Amino acid sequence: MNSKMKKTAATVCLGAAVLALTPAVSMAETAMKPVNAQTENAISPYMLYIRQTTSVLSISGTTATVDCSTLGVVGEATKAKIVAELQVKNGSSWTTVETWTDTQNSYRASVYENYSVTKGKTYRVKATATVWEGSQSETQTVFSNEKTA
Repeated sequence: MNSKMKKTAATVCLGAAVLALTPAVSMAETAMKPVNAQTENAISPYMLYIRQTTSVLSISGTTATVDCSTLGVVGEATKAKIVAELQVKNGSSWTTVETWTDTQNSYRASVYENYSVTKGKTYRVKATATVWEGSQSETQTVFSNEKTA
């Protein structure tokens, strides 16, 4: 092999090695970036029409306050509905004790209500939101934290 061919072969081999290692180095750098602890275990589905749905329960004495809302994508959502269910824990299951609904021809809907609860019982709120864009819709269900009266 003459020296010109050796140089060409060496250059090709060096170039191939650089190209082969570049993705591995890039992936290693990406894998070593810190993960946000708040979103590490969260699974969040991609929603087309729903921007956010919240379900909050607070209890003071024997009064539960239910605060649920849904926001659709402004300019796209044509109707919004939220159904809030106050649930009490019975053993390992949940029973709905009261339901409130708000439906609006808008991009948002909300429920804010008070309800008398039993001391010592554990409660949560199940919020089911539906948002429409014309005849198309999507639904999302979220739960509040559990609270004991």
